[in-house]
Amino acid sequence: MKSSLSIRGFGHRIGSRLVSNDETSRSLGLPSSWLFERTGIRERRLCSADEDVLTMAQGAVRNALDQAGISIGELGAETVLLHIQNGITHLTPPASIVLAGSLGLKRVRCLSIDGVCAEPINALEIAALMFNAGLCSRAIISASVDFTALIDPADNQTSGLFGCGAGALIAEPAKANSPYGLHGLTWETHSEHWKLGVSPMLSSRAEKNGVSVTFGHYQMKGQELARVALRVLNGVLGRTLDEATCSINDCDLVVSHQPNVKMLDIGLPRLGIPLDKVPRPGAWMGNLGPASLLVGLSTAKESGLIADGKKVLLLSFGLGFSAGAAVIQF
Repeated sequence: MKSSLSIRGFGHRIGSRLVSNDETSRSLGLPSSWLFERTGIRERRLCSADEDVLTMAQGAVRNALDQAGISIGELGAETVLLHIQNGITHLTPPASIVLAGSLGLKRVRCLSIDGVCAEPINALEIAALMFNAGLCSRAIISASVDFTALIDPADNQTSGLFGCGAGALIAEPAKANSPYGLHGLTWETHSEHWKLGVSPMLSSRAEKNGVSVTFGHYQMKGQELARVALRVLNGVLGRTLDEATCSINDCDLVVSHQPNVKMLDIGLPRLGIPLDKVPRPGAWMGNLGPASLLVGLSTAKESGLIADGKKVLLLSFGLGFSAGAAVIQF
């Protein structure tokens, strides 16, 4: 998909509680170097007692609006909020409406997207389609995650991988005939692989003051997921670059979902992506699920890696199995 979509502002907020590899490795009875050698993750950020997926999302959206020079008071029905969340503060209303209401976005139209790691690409496509159809003039795309309660602390396949954080961006239609904007986008789902990462609901029980729900710990078949990712991403990447009429060499930067650093170090070169084009903030914050791509964009902007004229390849993939890519010129 080619579109006039352009990005005006980025923002992020990550959990303030620092968790070292030593702490995680000791809890598993393993050497302090074990987690880094296996994953390339040096430390993670988790929520402190006064943080959750909602407060992190609030911070990320506010930061993105500040960078774009937009005040909350000027936003109305011309703006659509597309929010992806993994972690629960309310069962109802939908997470996007809770976020909008808590920020004072009184008339902004809201759409909640249930997702894990790949869905920011889907949200970009929804925003681009709405711009092309003249249905809105601005989109806030945000994602927030904290599913650490679902992780079994004794499971060395998942313990030490995940962090907590939120990212956001402000998208608007680019100026007419501008060379900047979205040049290509592809995403697809291969649902035959849905069992490679699951956290099932085990039971629910009505009680006097509410409902008790029990979920199983998150179980992941990491090696199989990696194999599926490489196979699916190869096609998604090729189609996106073809639509954008460019190659990897034409892209100044590659902002990828951060499952773990070792997976990127091994997998991206197999896709023809040079590692020197790929920032890896997951090394110091962990896997942020659906927030990973948006936080990666925000931190790349913050560090000066994204500037006017730069062509950036976005790459996202996750449970389901879904994968997507996009090429944007800033």
